[in-house]
Amino acid sequence: MADDLARLLAETYRWQRRLGNQVIATPHCSIVANPAHPDVWEANHADEVTAKTEAEIDAVFAAMGRHLGHTPWRVAHTDCFTADAFLARLALDDFDERFVAIQMALKGDLADRGASVTLRPVVNNADWTALLRLVIANRAERRDVDGLDLPPEFSAATVDVYRAKSHAYHFHLAIKDGVPIAYGGSAAAPNGAGMIEDLFTLPSARRQGVITGVIAMFVDQLRADGRHTIFLGALANDRPKRLYARLGFRPVTLARTWVRKLAD
Repeated sequence: MADDLARLLAETYRWQRRLGNQVIATPHCSIVANPAHPDVWEANHADEVTAKTEAEIDAVFAAMGRHLGHTPWRVAHTDCFTADAFLARLALDDFDERFVAIQMALKGDLADRGASVTLRPVVNNADWTALLRLVIANRAERRDVDGLDLPPEFSAATVDVYRAKSHAYHFHLAIKDGVPIAYGGSAAAPNGAGMIEDLFTLPSARRQGVITGVIAMFVDQLRADGRHTIFLGALANDRPKRLYARLGFRPVTLARTWVRKLAD
């Protein structure tokens, strides 16, 4: 049963990452590519890696070389179904284990519903501009956590990628006194799972129950859509994981993002 839940979560994350991007099937992995945004890791990577032998692993690296020539980055998303031999090869070849995410599923009802929140779907250009401002604030704050000093253009490209997913992965802004103070994304995936992701609140609006209120509204919406398995991801090196655990989300499995930049 636990293995089935982990597989459901892994499949949903792959589906979400692929939205709006080109997907190329190869014998031992899938390649996700978006030449219009070469620096966005979520849009240019290998995932669903099944390679175990040295020859199969070499084939994955060759596929990345063939289909990701437009980007200086080599990125692989791995999960609990990825063979240790492939993980070891990533480490050997100097890939940086940049992000470790705890995939957490909601057990029962939320323990807290937080503050009453006004949610506005991101639908028009003004909404997307407001989201971009919040994404820039998020990236600036995460600079100290991740050690990544990314230019504003990276945030703009990330929002463009979000926008390409928006037919199935929906962003909302949390509004207070007419001003966007938080955002989040949710999706009712085709496999029956409900996903909540990309949560952020401005520091000035924290500890007021805002993001808990956003999560509660997403959970209600997803359950109304018939999604009874609802999950989210928490970075292992960040504080929100404690909040999610208090709300009733339980750890299921780990997912990792491995990154290497090619030499100029």
